[in-house]
Amino acid sequence: MVRNTLENWLLYSPSTGSVYCLVCKLFAYKPSTSRFAADGFRDWRNTVLIEQHENSTTHRDSMLTYLNRKQGFGLTQKLEEQIKGEREYWQHVFQRVTAVIQTLAERGLPFRGSNDTFESLQNGNFLGLLELVVQFDPFLAGHISKYGNAGKGNPSYLSKTICDELIGLMSNKVRSAIVDEISTAGSFSLSVDSTPDLSHIDQLSIALRYVSPTDGKPVERFITFLNLKNHTGEEMANQVHLWQNLKL
Repeated sequence: MVRNTLENWLLYSPSTGSVYCLVCKLFAYKPSTSRFAADGFRDWRNTVLIEQHENSTTHRDSMLTYLNRKQGFGLTQKLEEQIKGEREYWQHVFQRVTAVIQTLAERGLPFRGSNDTFESLQNGNFLGLLELVVQFDPFLAGHISKYGNAGKGNPSYLSKTICDELIGLMSNKVRSAIVDEISTAGSFSLSVDSTPDLSHIDQLSIALRYVSPTDGKPVERFITFLNLKNHTGEEMANQVHLWQNLKL
């Protein structure tokens, strides 16, 4: 028997920003007053309501119907196959998008151009590389043909928003690996320096130097930029101290 866990019934909709109950949406015997089966739930401060819904009679009846039909290989099996197909589809999209982002980030190249339109000569390196891959990848070609210029509110995982989110996730992953390595090394030194960026905002760069615990060689890792209000040593020390408390 499949346990009644959140991963079996709780679904998130990016277009509405809400979560829904799959089984109540499909199998509730009568219209449910629960937001999970109607307009969606987004009251994140009252997540206890998720547990209350899970323990409700309507939800349990709907879950039982779901499990019975799943065992009988009826409608639910087709839904499972559809869900699996959708999951695999978007996984393939993410693999390609992630590879392009990694390539640009490793080389320190800019991502965006003056617009976010496919087939434009000014759409930047991110969309430009995706267009290059399209020439040799029928799957990505079909995806961009369908979703490439769909506009706001249509999930495509090709927009600058998802690009920024993936860069952030990769950054956090790399930073965590560096922190873990430093923890194993036991000690490190810290170097800071400031320079203005293109918008004339002073940025404090932070780099860590330590001995690698794997081969005993010295390693230097850039960690982050911090915005500076002024160039005083006190301001730099305060920013570093605040960052260490937040990140390390």
